[in-house]
Amino acid sequence: MNIEEHLLAASIRDTLGQASKAAYKLYNLEQGNTPYNVDEGPHADELAEGQGVLTFYIDKAFRDTAILAERLGLPLYRQDVAAARSALKDLYRLQKPPEEEYRCPALDSAQRLFDSLATMTEGRALTGLGVFENVLGNTAKIISQAGLEPDREVAVSGKIREVLELCFTHVIQDSPIPQGITRYKPDIGVPDLLAAAEYKFADSKEEMKRALREVYTDMRGYGGHPQWRSFYAVFYMTKPFFTQKDVDKEFLLVKADLSWTPIVLVGPGGRKRG
Repeated sequence: MNIEEHLLAASIRDTLGQASKAAYKLYNLEQGNTPYNVDEGPHADELAEGQGVLTFYIDKAFRDTAILAERLGLPLYRQDVAAARSALKDLYRLQKPPEEEYRCPALDSAQRLFDSLATMTEGRALTGLGVFENVLGNTAKIISQAGLEPDREVAVSGKIREVLELCFTHVIQDSPIPQGITRYKPDIGVPDLLAAAEYKFADSKEEMKRALREVYTDMRGYGGHPQWRSFYAVFYMTKPFFTQKDVDKEFLLVKADLSWTPIVLVGPGGRKRG
């Protein structure tokens, strides 16, 4: 899928989540129903508002799922979504079968239709992301097998980009991410996966500490941009200055952005000494 379809799918997931919360809130309100408070008064007003909110989110989920099907070239599935929506009345209606939790048939229908569409489409992207992660995680092995002795970050990221170009049709380098007056540039990006990688080269413990600080700065620069969703900080060390466990703990302590995943490696190479 292109970035627009990825973003639309993410939006639908969020809409369904909001609908689920609205359904839970409405159910709790309905628990306070009596024969005397559902027609007028504060409780009746809250019920009407709750029903309206739930209806809005469910209707939006159906509409956006139909749009996603159309964008993906699935006109028959789009018709199925439209038919399912037309067959439903009172989208806010809740049911509580005996000995079961409450359920919202309209929300269940919208969720099933989107899940089926996501299974057919997003699986490719998830598999692709796994390939992306696997290549990054094997950086040291790739460098070693190529007989390279890198002395800086670009010597490492350049070789990995060559490998990724064999896996994906669109791999970009130094794609600028504008944030105010500053422009940040991740080393490698695969737009179809909404994934980017930043490489750091460390030939000493001090360099590794500096690399960590630089990544924390990158987090603020990259965050919130719709072109990217998953970020990887690949720390390529020439000696085991820190372990993966050390860096994982450091990310936790500084409350690093959850969209960032650190990868800590030890491989051949070293800075050229003048």
